[in-house]
Amino acid sequence: MIIQVASVFVIVLGLLFVGTAQSLAAMLGGGSVVLPNAWFAFRMHRTRKAGTILGLGILKILLVIACLALALALFEPEPTGFFAALAVALLVQIFGPMVGPRSWKTE
Repeated sequence: MIIQVASVFVIVLGLLFVGTAQSLAAMLGGGSVVLPNAWFAFRMHRTRKAGTILGLGILKILLVIACLALALALFEPEPTGFFAALAVALLVQIFGPMVGPRSWKTE
């Protein structure tokens, strides 16, 4: 998740050179994915039950959809910044575990 936050932050900083509207849109797009993931990670530390984990995963997806819908409806962000940060956040979520430290190794 730290890599996801850092990558969205880099996109936000890079878009500051294009304009503040693009940068704010990137914050909305990236935040719509990062915040539900942070909530999910926080909740995962307190449970080990498979049913609960599945329910939390479904709820996380619904929270991402709700955050995206609210961001698009309430703020009408610039599309380039919004979808650039959204795409980066989702790609890091998919590919991050493939290149990061292996969580299944025991020490």
